[in-house]
Amino acid sequence: MPNFFRKIPSWLDSLVKRDRDDSELIKKREGLVLRIYKDTLGKLTAGYGHLLKPGEEKLVITQALADDWLSKDLTAAQNAATSQVAQLPFATEEFRETLISVNYQLGIAWYTKFPRTWSLMKEGKFDEAAWEAEDSAWAKQTPVRVRDFQRALWRLSCLYEVSLAVQS
Repeated sequence: MPNFFRKIPSWLDSLVKRDRDDSELIKKREGLVLRIYKDTLGKLTAGYGHLLKPGEEKLVITQALADDWLSKDLTAAQNAATSQVAQLPFATEEFRETLISVNYQLGIAWYTKFPRTWSLMKEGKFDEAAWEAEDSAWAKQTPVRVRDFQRALWRLSCLYEVSLAVQS
């Protein structure tokens, strides 16, 4: 288990432990499209929300190709989320799963597009970060995704406060 999860008492961590495949939420939120389409930003996309790279627009989109893209894109999102969570003062596996989804949708440098939200998160001000995320183009484009993120931040904020109270 990564070190950042050791920051919380085991009894508290057990309340939010998850045992699910990280691709579940991605598949649910992205859906599977076996053709090329433009996303909300006009970028060529296919499969489970995979942004096409040069040359990929010539490919025939199959289930196997979509699954391969999902696997590769998900690995990048997982690695980024793990790195990001390690920079926070408090985290749970549940929150890491939400960050995987954020990284998958917005890209692994999402925090450069939302520096205020990221700064608040690094300060442990998770509830403020949740409200900050609401005031964004992201919230207008994909409000369900932002709500997922906000719920995870608000829950993390509550757990962080409980953890601090228990430790003092």
